[in-house]
Amino acid sequence: MTGAGGRRRRRRWENRRGWWGILGWSLAAAGVALAITCAAWLLSVGGEAAGSALLGGGAVLALSALTGVTTALVWDRAREAALPVSVGLFVLKIAVFAVLLGVLPRPGWVRADAAAIAALVTILVWQAAEVLVFARTRRGIYAD
Repeated sequence: MTGAGGRRRRRRWENRRGWWGILGWSLAAAGVALAITCAAWLLSVGGEAAGSALLGGGAVLALSALTGVTTALVWDRAREAALPVSVGLFVLKIAVFAVLLGVLPRPGWVRADAAAIAALVTILVWQAAEVLVFARTRRGIYAD
């Protein structure tokens, strides 16, 4: 589709910010999902469950955001290293999360079910947003 002057019109929901756009949409979607999950636990079970959900989902959100920021920075500076760095950070993220779960003692107030469900909801929404925004990412090969 071209507009006046032969320039291509921007489609609705088109991401032209590359990895920064993917990060922004993923962070926003997962943050909203985490807030809804915490509110549901708060209303149905209570404050400890909501805090547990915030802890579990928040850890996933923080680690995913760290990976996204690093990927975007590497893409901007050294694109040839973006894939190895992203894969390496993914493996490191899983290892850090496993170590945190195995080493740190669980506080008495933490409900494992709320933390696990919030972590699962957060990562599923993050991944869905990431895939959907990536599919709508348009990067020009040549300068306009």
